[in-house]
This record gives sequence, structure tokens and C-alpha cells, in this order.
Amino acid sequence: MLDAGLRISEACSIKCKNFDFKNRNITIQSAKKRGAKHLRTIPMSNRLYQAIGEYLKRNEISIESNSFLFPSRTSSLGHISRKTMWEAINLISKKTNIPALHPHALRHSFATHHLSAGSSLAEIKTMLGHQNFNTTLIYAEIPTDELRRRVNAVTTSPPKWYKKLYLFLVPKPREQLINIDFTESYFTVGRNAELTNLNQNINRNINTLILGSIGSGKSHLLKNITTDKKILRLDDTDNIKKSLAQILLYLFKEKETVLAMLWKDFTTDEINKKIQRENVIHLCDTIIASVPAFEYCLIIDDISSITPTTKKVIERLKDTFVIVAGAREVKAVNTSFIWNFEKLEVKNLQRREAMQLINQLANNLEVQDREMFWNHIFDQTNGNPRAITELINRYRKEPFLDTQTIREIRHSGALPEIDMTWIVIVSLGLLTSLRFLSREMDEPTMRFIGSLAMITLFLIRPLMSSFRKKFI
Repeated sequence: MLDAGLRISEACSIKCKNFDFKNRNITIQSAKKRGAKHLRTIPMSNRLYQAIGEYLKRNEISIESNSFLFPSRTSSLGHISRKTMWEAINLISKKTNIPALHPHALRHSFATHHLSAGSSLAEIKTMLGHQNFNTTLIYAEIPTDELRRRVNAVTTSPPKWYKKLYLFLVPKPREQLINIDFTESYFTVGRNAELTNLNQNINRNINTLILGSIGSGKSHLLKNITTDKKILRLDDTDNIKKSLAQILLYLFKEKETVLAMLWKDFTTDEINKKIQRENVIHLCDTIIASVPAFEYCLIIDDISSITPTTKKVIERLKDTFVIVAGAREVKAVNTSFIWNFEKLEVKNLQRREAMQLINQLANNLEVQDREMFWNHIFDQTNGNPRAITELINRYRKEPFLDTQTIREIRHSGALPEIDMTWIVIVSLGLLTSLRFLSREMDEPTMRFIGSLAMITLFLIRPLMSSFRKKFI
């Protein structure tokens, strides 16, 4: 109320989403009149910023977008009442020996201090949220940075000589950065070449299989397809008949050709029942007869664990639709249905692109050591886009990101697997040498161990072949 000029009701009911800690602003909806046009933005003073940081660190409150800064378990409103605020200010009044201290006095002092510091009446009314001004015009004429400079000017007093001496002898503690932000963004990093290749294939009627490990960005590519062709999605490959039925119902509403002639006297419910009685092959033939070749692009999110029925469906539809499918891997025995598919491999991001993605996603986070923060994320994720996103979303849940907190939070899902094959072979080779060394040392035990190692080494190739997964 003193540093931002809030009314008592506004201070009691203020929520976490009202704060923009990155830009150090407070956005308040006027308590006098409701409506978006009565929003006002007030710069946070350094004093207020630090006080809120200390309060959040000291008190365990839920930090969500709609969480109240001052919650209450007893009040039906969910936040502290005006009565509670009055009682708190009365206690401060007694401690400071200021008898006239009350909420309106704090708001009045805010205006007086700014007026004394040279702020114009228009600027003061903007920050107080008075109704007599066109808010949009005022925002356009009064820069927030200028208001911030004046806010800090009236809330920072020159230190005494002993305070200056103390600050000279004792290093000033690091400013506590508040890491709370509710803005969202959507963008693509490091996939321009793949997107261009994918869109070109679709426009040239080339079926495409996108291969990549989990989290590498296959679904992201499928969501960012830009083509003039109409898009159909086959989401459920396990219940392929249901998915085909949904496509047919969509085409019945979309097309006025074969389907309209077949079912013109049926209601939608009757058509749905009729579709459910048909077999999968007949449903495919009906779909093929209903659309011109390559008018539609059929997107299948994941065919890693494809069923035999779904294989037949794709083999039947691949000459009528431009099919784009994603997969982590496809078993070698299942590759016949994708013989005419071009394979587009998506790998983890290189360090430069990964750092760019981290910078984009974490740009609005307040971090003490940003370089260490970036390197820690890259080391934990190995450039996997999904892992990077998940780890940064985990960091968003922390109100303060100091170096210790950054190091404690980890992500192991995308770390690369270590191939131990060569270590096993070298170890067996060394053990095999014991068989020949035993002749010199006349040690039967060494000869026995060496013989076992030699037998195992002879069998290592078929053993490794049986353990290796047959995936492309």
C-alpha cells in the first residue's frame, strides 16, 4: 500500500499472477470498477521486490497463477480480510509510535511522496487507478521505466555514514531474485531443415516415416505441418476400426460424392451403426472410393507398436493418402508396409541449438548464475527437446533459483545409454590370456578360468545377436 499505492481491498486480494517479477511490475484491476479497461500497471520498488522475496521464502504458500499472496484458511474469500489487515497495521502503529497509521494514510503517503519527488498528477493518478483518465492513453504517454525510476527514488533514502562504512567493509549480499512467471510461448528451434523436407514430401505426394528417440520432437514436427492438403489424423492405431469409422463419418459430412449417394437416406446414428458392422477392409475401400487420390494428408502419431490389422490398413491407404507417421523404432519384420516411405530421422539437438532452445524457454526465469544454469540443463538432457522442456518446467515450480537449487534438480530420462559390449569382449580376451599364462606358471585354476573365457568368447557373437533388438 505504501510503495504501490494499493487500496486495502486490492492489497488483501492480490494474487500471484498480478506480479511480473521479470519486469518488476504489478498489474491491478481497479476495485472501484470491474473490467479489463480499468487495469493499471505499477512499477515495483526495489524495497517492495525484496520484501516480497523474503516473505515468499519465509512463508510456505501455494505459488500458482490464481493463488492469493495473503491466503486465509478461515475466511470464505480465500484471502485475508480487511479486518485482519487493519489489525496488522494497528500493531505496526503501536511499534512505530505513529498514531494516525491506517490503510488510507499509506495510500495517501504514496501520492504525497511522488508529488514531492516531481511526479505529475497524471502519473500519480495512473498509478493510483483513478477513474477520470483514459487508461489506454495514459499508458501510451507515460513510460513505465520513468515511473520505476521515480518509484525507487521515493523508496530509497541516502544511507548514513556508518551504513556507508558497513557496506564498504561487508560485501553486499546478492539480490534475491523471484522466479515466478505465468507467460507462455510456442516456437520451433533446430528443426527448420526437417520441417522443410517434410512439407516438400507432402506437397510431392511422398509418404514419410519420421524416426527418432522419445522426446526428440516427432510430434512437434507433425503439429507444425503446413500444407494446402486437407489433414486427417489417425490417433488410435490399437482400435483401428473405430478410427476408420470416425474418418468415414467426417468424410460423410465433408464430401457430397460417393458417401452422399450411398447414405443419403440414413441419419448419422444409422450410418454409425452401419459402419460398425463393416469389416476393416471394406471400410478402407469405402474411404478410398470417397476421396480423390492424394487430396488428404493422413497423419499417424506413433506406429512403433503397430498391429497386423493396422499394417493392412496402411498398405491399403498409402496409394490414396499422403501418409506421415512417427515412430521411435519399427521392427524389421514390420517394414514391408513402409517400403515406399521416405525415412526422416530426427536426432537430439546439437549444443548450439539446444542452448538456443534453453534460452527461449528459460528467458523469463530469474536465475542467479545463468551460464551454469544452461550448462546444467544441457548436461542433464543431452540436447533432447522434450527433456529440456520438462526440466525447465520443473524449474518454474521453484520460487527461487540459486545455484544449489539448480544443481539439485536433475533429469535422467534422456541421458545416453552406455554400450558395454566392447568392455565385455576386452575383459573376456584378457581372461582368455590366463589359459596361456598358466603354462608358464603351472597354475591349473588359471587354465580353467581362461578356458571358460575362451568358450564364452567363441559364443559371444551368437549371444549378442540374440540379445540385440531387430529394429531399423
